[in-house]
Amino acid sequence: MKKQILLMCLMFGLVSLAVAGEQIGVFANSNTNSIQFIDPATQTVSASLLKGSLGSYGGGLFDMVITPNGKTAIVSNFGDSKIFFIDISGGFDATPTLLGQARVGFFAEDMAITPDGKYVLVTDGGFSARIAVVDIDGMYLVNSQNFPNVYSNALAIAPNGTTVLTADYFQGKINQFTFNPEDGTLAFVHAFYELPTRPVNVEISHDGKNAIGVSATGYKHPVFSLCPTNVVFEEFVNLPHRSAQSCVFNSDGKKAYVLSNSWNSRAIIEVLDVTGPGQVTASGVSIPVRPLRGTSQLFGVDSIAIDPAGEYLYVTNPTLSGGTQRISIIDLTINQQVNYVTGNGIPTGIAFATIQD
Repeated sequence: MKKQILLMCLMFGLVSLAVAGEQIGVFANSNTNSIQFIDPATQTVSASLLKGSLGSYGGGLFDMVITPNGKTAIVSNFGDSKIFFIDISGGFDATPTLLGQARVGFFAEDMAITPDGKYVLVTDGGFSARIAVVDIDGMYLVNSQNFPNVYSNALAIAPNGTTVLTADYFQGKINQFTFNPEDGTLAFVHAFYELPTRPVNVEISHDGKNAIGVSATGYKHPVFSLCPTNVVFEEFVNLPHRSAQSCVFNSDGKKAYVLSNSWNSRAIIEVLDVTGPGQVTASGVSIPVRPLRGTSQLFGVDSIAIDPAGEYLYVTNPTLSGGTQRISIIDLTINQQVNYVTGNGIPTGIAFATIQD
């Protein structure tokens, strides 16, 4: 009997070792109320997970984020004004567990997690000027601050944990806030007027030196330097194809990738070179993405993500209209689409992480 118990303990220990350090991707199927895992090592996807358990089908699942330790995924349900917390620590082969939910009081769309993994910040997909701050471990709303005349439809948090940038599509602005991690409050600092661009998204590099506002109109996208709390508008980067929805930096911050989805060129990944703080230029490389996607833009939803190894870029849908089930896979060493995986619905928000001890 003692030998059996010892053998069981050893087996559980081996399973734990197998999961720790595992790379995993998670994406939301907006219209089928489910999530799916991606195994980036094999470029395969799981079956639908938690189908029908993430709020109402009509609400629509949009954004996806994962805590820094890779153990908890959070998905937003737009119409339900809720976010849902999911235990993914078991890895690709395990069944995820729904941990709970939190109501934010407005149409939940974009989310960003603080670097310490303590809070998730949520912005609105409608017309509310509120930003919600939710405690991740407790899954409760810490506050929902209202900022009159300072609207935010997307947000990004710098690695310092205190600098927050938000996008304002309607007024053509990028807003700067200071976040207090002690009490979870935000303070408005400054608005950068970037008309005629209409930013639907904003992204900050992993090294905290650069930020790009992603404009849904025109060819120009605002570039900012961060040093580290001083945010400065530097210039516009001009891309060869108009209209965009998402941006992602690679791990060393020397490359950025923008998903353009104009009505004439449809889905294109634009490759940007980053040579220093505020120094961002178009590389001249544009990568066609197939199948075609729709031509409007979701507010703040991250529809492109790089796997933890930094080798492949995954592309979901920048909008629901004209959405495809396929998630395109771009090889970043050759700047070419090489594969795809298929979701069981219309994939929107996508994120990758490495599960830690």
